[in-house]
Amino acid sequence: METHLEEGEPDEVIARHAEADHIDLLVMGAYGHSRIRNFIIGSTTNEMVRSVRIPVMLFR
Repeated sequence: METHLEEGEPDEVIARHAEADHIDLLVMGAYGHSRIRNFIIGSTTNEMVRSVRIPVMLFR
């Protein structure tokens, strides 16, 4: 197992690594935040689903 730390927007960094490392499936947690928080701050989960070109499996 390898750990990697990189600065940047999470959706951009994860999408870039998923493509570079030929990852077939992205698995991530989906946390239910308030609609107001998602409207103001946004949701990393939503951005990941929109930006990656591979299937995304979400767990709640």
